[in-house]
Amino acid sequence: MNRNGNGNGLPFHFGSASPSRRPGLSSNPSSSSISSASAKRLNPAKFFVFIGLCVVSLLVVGKLFTPPEDNIITEPSTHKETSDEIERELIVQQIMETRKSAYSFEDFTDEGLQLLENEHLLPATAILLGWKRIQGLKLIVSYLVRYPYIKQIIVWNNNKEIKLSRRDFEMDSSFGPLPELQVYNAAENLHDFAKYMSCSLAKYRHCYFQDDDWLNTHMDALYTNFLTSPNLIHTNTLPLIQMEHRRWTFTNEDFNMHAGFSWMGTGSYLPREKAQRLLEQRGNTTLAKDRFKVIDMYFSLWTNQYPYQLVNYLTPLDQKNGWSTEGVNDHWSIVFRNMLDAADRLYSALLANFEVTGKDPFPRREEEPYVKDRHTRSPCFNDRCLFMTSLDPFPDPKEVVFKGDLQTIDEQNAKFMELDYPTTEFWRTFAYVHAVDNDPLTCWNSFKVPQAGDSFGLRFVKPTALRRLTVTSSRALTSLEGQITVLASNQHGIHWTTCQHAARYPFAHTMTLDIACPPSQTLPQGMLHQIKVQLEVDLEKSLEICGMDAGGMVL
Repeated sequence: MNRNGNGNGLPFHFGSASPSRRPGLSSNPSSSSISSASAKRLNPAKFFVFIGLCVVSLLVVGKLFTPPEDNIITEPSTHKETSDEIERELIVQQIMETRKSAYSFEDFTDEGLQLLENEHLLPATAILLGWKRIQGLKLIVSYLVRYPYIKQIIVWNNNKEIKLSRRDFEMDSSFGPLPELQVYNAAENLHDFAKYMSCSLAKYRHCYFQDDDWLNTHMDALYTNFLTSPNLIHTNTLPLIQMEHRRWTFTNEDFNMHAGFSWMGTGSYLPREKAQRLLEQRGNTTLAKDRFKVIDMYFSLWTNQYPYQLVNYLTPLDQKNGWSTEGVNDHWSIVFRNMLDAADRLYSALLANFEVTGKDPFPRREEEPYVKDRHTRSPCFNDRCLFMTSLDPFPDPKEVVFKGDLQTIDEQNAKFMELDYPTTEFWRTFAYVHAVDNDPLTCWNSFKVPQAGDSFGLRFVKPTALRRLTVTSSRALTSLEGQITVLASNQHGIHWTTCQHAARYPFAHTMTLDIACPPSQTLPQGMLHQIKVQLEVDLEKSLEICGMDAGGMVL
């Protein structure tokens, strides 16, 4: 994974040779080998012979410096790179033209945040690191201003060769009141550590991290899930990276260790106090100064919590000039070495100070919701909802005990793979996101066979009066008739209301539910934030969902 200006990558250097001047030629007319007087004495015949010789010479020289036609055709890498860049730019342009928040700017004014119905809303400070991809940085700033919960943006420029100011960033006020923008130019490259230092100084109690090489196209979905448990780190990443993260958890219940790794740069929320605690941990450890350049590989583990991670496909920006650790070829070895070092140091600290006190540099209590209770899985393609299910294909992190004795990350991976763990090919094909990616040819598969009480459904970004829910699968759904209950709740999901429903099956693999949810204190005017279909019986095979339609909103 590319990281920007934060100790994780090599910049590209392109050399350019100065054009050499051929002897006898000059751009200065006064030094021409043919004076104006001499030119006048040339007769027409000699003049045309001279012109002809010049043309022949130019053709010969052109032939010498023109690549053979075969060579031009067999340069796919350059052509492919150009095609990819064009495609990426078109995708980004479409996103910039169409995406905007479903949240209201009025709700995030000082007056709006005081209203009782908005007490759950939390303003945030966005922390952006800059290195050499300044255009990506500018694009992200212009993108974030359309999301009202981003009330402050701090840009930290790690490149001392470039000076940035607020005037370098364009912000469109037509979306709503602009966030406060602060720009800092570092005297040296502080790498990842600058993110946490900036967050510790943020105006608001929660920070949003975003590197300059990715565009988070599911801002509302990530924010909506963050509101359910703002005490945790919330991230989102690719399916196969999430699959790795589920193996990169380090647990020992005897010593209150329950830590998980997650990349932070592709869009993540964290409490400011966790960044401030990291600065305190720096003073309580013997971590060398150079390790703080790659502190991203320590941070999530040192919170001693499992991050809450969503699964979706990311939108890349310019990925060049990402790693700035010069002279290093195998960057993954840096990641794994520092990750294990972080886990070892955490384990040693917990082991040495078993008695829980109020001054522990590392927290001991596992924060809720626990992993088994985190049912929100992936953003919907349109960023208006999230897919939920109780069915988790991965083993509980507590099934593998960490004892501080690993030499390589492969040993940790092997312990999880000995359990009932999905293969890479399975998760590439059947990840959560494929239930709501607006592609009927892709499907989510539960991997495990659902039992009575398991469920699937949707969490909406904004309250919805849902009257109909359609589910499509590659398998027959008619066996679910009379075997399900439809439940609805508000954004908290503490109390669930049973809704009346009638099931129709236009096709064997399509189930349409006509829903009527009675108004209640949990569902004022019948408006709901969450809807789930709960199974009342054990199934015989795994469940597969290829798409959903929520009241005409095709997912």
